[in-house]
Amino acid sequence: SATGNFYQKIGFVYSGIALLIAVVYAFVIPTGVSPLVVFSIIVLTALPSVFSYFVQAKYRILLEVEGQNHIITNAETMLQLLSSVAKILVLVLTDSLVLIQLTYCLLALLQLLYISLRAKHRYPWLNVKAQPDNEALSDRKSVLVHQISGMVFNNTDVLLLSFLCDFKAVSIYTIYNIFFSQVQAFITTVVTSFKFKLWSMYKTEREQFQKIFTVYETFYIMGTFIIYTLMAVFLLPLIQIYTKGINDADYTNIWLVFLFVLMNLLSNGKLPSNHALEFAGQFEETKSHAIVEMIINLVVSVAAILRWGICGAIVGTIAALAYRGTMMIYHSNKYVLGRSVFSTYKLWLVNGAVFALVMLIFFVDSFSGLSFAQLLVKGIVHSLWILPLYVVVNLVFSGEAFKLLFELWGKKHVHS
Repeated sequence: SATGNFYQKIGFVYSGIALLIAVVYAFVIPTGVSPLVVFSIIVLTALPSVFSYFVQAKYRILLEVEGQNHIITNAETMLQLLSSVAKILVLVLTDSLVLIQLTYCLLALLQLLYISLRAKHRYPWLNVKAQPDNEALSDRKSVLVHQISGMVFNNTDVLLLSFLCDFKAVSIYTIYNIFFSQVQAFITTVVTSFKFKLWSMYKTEREQFQKIFTVYETFYIMGTFIIYTLMAVFLLPLIQIYTKGINDADYTNIWLVFLFVLMNLLSNGKLPSNHALEFAGQFEETKSHAIVEMIINLVVSVAAILRWGICGAIVGTIAALAYRGTMMIYHSNKYVLGRSVFSTYKLWLVNGAVFALVMLIFFVDSFSGLSFAQLLVKGIVHSLWILPLYVVVNLVFSGEAFKLLFELWGKKHVHS
């Protein structure tokens, strides 16, 4: 009940901000698109989140805490599939941008309604109008600071580029971000499946948690580096194929690819440390880190965009991530995990060295201009040595994690 009240307050604030952005972009900033179209698209984009804050978010949190993430994941997967098909049909029948966004909005609202109904069915005893226990949310202000910092981090680049550059820069940024956001969604889905189990073990089996977390962190960071190494090597020719025939802007930018890879490496690589802090409820203790990250992101991004344009936006985000990642690793290891900070830094140094080696052999433009078939063959061939290289190097320098994995695997088979 307290959570629902808090989300309603956020919903009112969010709605006001969304309307303000819609008015500014529609009637103040020259976009080259009809003001009513811009206003409608922004409002339709915001509506699912408004519905979520007022109706669905409290149920979603409860499902996540109970480990029912499969309900949310299945709903989101169906949304992506249905919305993709619907957008194709709309594009075939009409060229209306508003209708395309309306289609997605309606499907997103149906998805949110589905999750709400599933939660109500699962928890028929739940009384959301009960007397709110606000003390149970005593950390909410600290958590909100972290969320605001995350919001700034996720939206600074596009907003600043639209103000300080032009919408061609935003278009280029968006095309690159499409590929990375899909990979991000995949990583998030995989990580979510482990997160609930780790959280449960942290609360009940601390010694076992330490072992599992060591294995999880080692293989997660190694896997993240493998994914983004392959993206660094093979993404540029894929973007060239994707944007072939589009002449409104130059979408081939080798440094933008490299910076995007670094940004996502830093962003995703710090997730295990972030999870450890969440498990321990270290929101108040790390609130200042989120504020400093937000300031670095805004200040450096503005200065870098004025100097380097679109690449500057990524430079600002990388600077903020470098600070936040360093602080997360330090704080989680020292105050939550109770071990040497070098445990995590070693993983970054080892995998970073392999990444640097691959970049020296193949920079991001090594396979530029290849057809999709040629690119597919090259990708398969070079993956056959890049993946084993990461595994061997991690086995040598982080053998303890592999040993723990085999021990856990053996115990599981013995019990089964």
